[in-house]
Amino acid sequence: MAKKRKRSKSAQNGAAAGPDGSKAADEKKITASKMDAAERKKARSDGIVMTIYPAFLGVIFGFASLQLFGTGVPEEGSVGMIYPWYFVMILVIGFTFYIQKFTYPYLKIKVEEFKAKDWLYVEFIAVDLWLVSWTLLIN
Repeated sequence: MAKKRKRSKSAQNGAAAGPDGSKAADEKKITASKMDAAERKKARSDGIVMTIYPAFLGVIFGFASLQLFGTGVPEEGSVGMIYPWYFVMILVIGFTFYIQKFTYPYLKIKVEEFKAKDWLYVEFIAVDLWLVSWTLLIN
């Protein structure tokens, strides 16, 4: 019964629209909102760069953290300044943010169009790879 009602409603809507009715307007809206092939290719390549570049930065900062800060745990008898891991993480977030902000224009990515969601995405990748690489190097 429900299928018959749905079919009859769709048939009524199609008849009300007529041959030149709203279907043509809907098709124009769909084709107008689609990106052309060049824009899709550029968006895809930007997405790849925005994934690989912060991952690379995260791994670099993982190695740097091991060399500069050691394990991130204050130990008795250790020589030099030992900072806690959360301080190191704040430093990594700050440095990776500013490095990406100033180097993305050289990679032909428009930083002006970035929103908070985009920055959170790239920073999450950088911090995640930093934490994974630093943890693996410590162990």
